[in-house]
Amino acid sequence: MADLPIWHYDTLFLILAILFGISALAMQNLMSAAIVFGAYSFLMCLIWTTMGAVDVAFTEAAVGAGVSTVFIVATIYNTGVAATPKSPRIAFKIFAGLIAFGTGAFLLSALPDLPDWGDPKSPVNSTMAPYYIANSITDARVPNIVTTVLADYRGFDTLLETTVVFIACIAIYSILRIDNAKSKVTEPDIITSPPAYDPTDSLIIRQASRIMVPFMQLFALYVIAHGHYSPGGGFQGGVILGASIILLSISFDLKHVLQQWTEKKIMILTALGVLIYAMVGLACILMDGVYLDYSALDSVLPGDKAYARSHGILLVEIGVGITVMFSMIGIYINLASNGRFDRGL
Repeated sequence: MADLPIWHYDTLFLILAILFGISALAMQNLMSAAIVFGAYSFLMCLIWTTMGAVDVAFTEAAVGAGVSTVFIVATIYNTGVAATPKSPRIAFKIFAGLIAFGTGAFLLSALPDLPDWGDPKSPVNSTMAPYYIANSITDARVPNIVTTVLADYRGFDTLLETTVVFIACIAIYSILRIDNAKSKVTEPDIITSPPAYDPTDSLIIRQASRIMVPFMQLFALYVIAHGHYSPGGGFQGGVILGASIILLSISFDLKHVLQQWTEKKIMILTALGVLIYAMVGLACILMDGVYLDYSALDSVLPGDKAYARSHGILLVEIGVGITVMFSMIGIYINLASNGRFDRGL
């Protein structure tokens, strides 16, 4: 049987994604909605893959279908599984409707100014993309153009994105973190979910996680180090590293993980990744270059200026991986323990 045209797969995945998205919004049981939302994210991975955006699909698989689903489940665990919203007032409904309608109308008004879909004469397709394609390997010795664009040509963007991840982790700490020593709120007043998870009931899961985690971490390190040559990089590898520790905390107990990764260590290492990224840029200035111009590091890194840019990209990718990894761990621990850092699911 002849292979189906690619647009047949695109249409199928798009229809399924729409159905899963509508189902997730319509479900009253939040746990079921979280699972369906994870399936929706996975379908988006397939859509990105068929479009050739493998790096985007990789990120969506690790974040959208992976840790985000775990975060949602951890939140539901500590808040209940049934949605019982209070009916808002009519005035609030009208106000929310006007805001939504106004925002939609504003965005639609900008559509005529956008270039046509796939227009080869658009600024992106006529100037930026050809330059990146033609000069990526020459400038930085990095075959994966996406890595060169994100960590070199648009290094400032990625630095700020990494900082946003760090700030998000700090914000969740600020909102959820509870000082057990000073808090006067009792445990039953905060957690209305089932009792603490008993790890003795999951011998198979614990042993399976013992086997899986080392391979997950090894693969994550490969993703970070090999992002120059294939889809991946610091963000995807950091998420996978964080997911491996989250798997341990689910399979065993949160206290088991906190014995190795204390709250203080997690916060220091989360900030360390951003610091590494920023310090690489500062080193470029000290070497008579401009901020995040890695070619200025050719006097301290092996190879010529192009290889210095390649090594500089690897350094900042390591920083991104560290921040993302420990941000994921910190966010999960706060959500799973209701901000108490004492026990999880």
